[in-house]
Amino acid sequence: MAITHALAVQIFYVGANAYVVGTQPVRMDLAAHAPGIEDSPAGKAWSDRHANWAMQMPRDVAKLWDFVAELDHDNRMALIAHCTALTINAVKLPVDLRPRALAATSHLVETAALDMTGYWRPTVQSYLSRVTKAGILQAVCEGVSEEAADRLSGMKKTGMAIAAEQQLLAATDWLPPLLRTAKTEYPTGAPDGAQGHDLRSQAAK
Repeated sequence: MAITHALAVQIFYVGANAYVVGTQPVRMDLAAHAPGIEDSPAGKAWSDRHANWAMQMPRDVAKLWDFVAELDHDNRMALIAHCTALTINAVKLPVDLRPRALAATSHLVETAALDMTGYWRPTVQSYLSRVTKAGILQAVCEGVSEEAADRLSGMKKTGMAIAAEQQLLAATDWLPPLLRTAKTEYPTGAPDGAQGHDLRSQAAK
C-alpha cells in the first residue's frame, strides 16, 4: 500500500512531498517519439482512465493515504498498475543503449499478453513516412500480398505511403516486427487478406 500511495502522490499531486517510500517514478513522454499518439485509441484509453482516477482523488494530499487504504484489492492493484504504466520505457532508439532493458520488455509483453492490433495502425504519420520505400513495400507485401506491393513499386514515396495506408493496410492488422510477439511473425509474401497479429511493445512508434 505504501508504494501505491507514493506513486499516486507523485503522479497526481505534482510537487507534493507527501510520500514516505523512496520510489520516484519517471514518466515516459511517448509523444516526443510518436507525435499524435495521444489521439490514438491507446492514448485516449489512457487519458480516460487517468481522468477517472483523478476525479476520485481527494483534493487534499493528506487524505490520500486513507483513500488508498479504503480501496479494495482489485482497485488498489488497478491504481498501482496505472501509475506504473506511465513509467514504462520500451522505446527502441536507433542507438540501442539499453539492450537488457529491452530484453525485459519482451518478458513484460508476453506476461501481459499484449496485443496492439486494436490500438495501432500503420498510418503515414505514425510509420509509413518514417521508413524507406522498401519498408513500405515490405509492409504491403506482408500485410496484403506481393501483387499489391508490385502495384505500388513505381510510385513516388509520398503517394506510395498514402496508397499503402488508405487502400491497403487500413483493412489489415499488420504490425511492424518490433510490435509483434515472437509467435506471430509474418511469412514473406502473405496472401491477399492476410492480417497481422499480436505485438511486442518494444517500440512506441
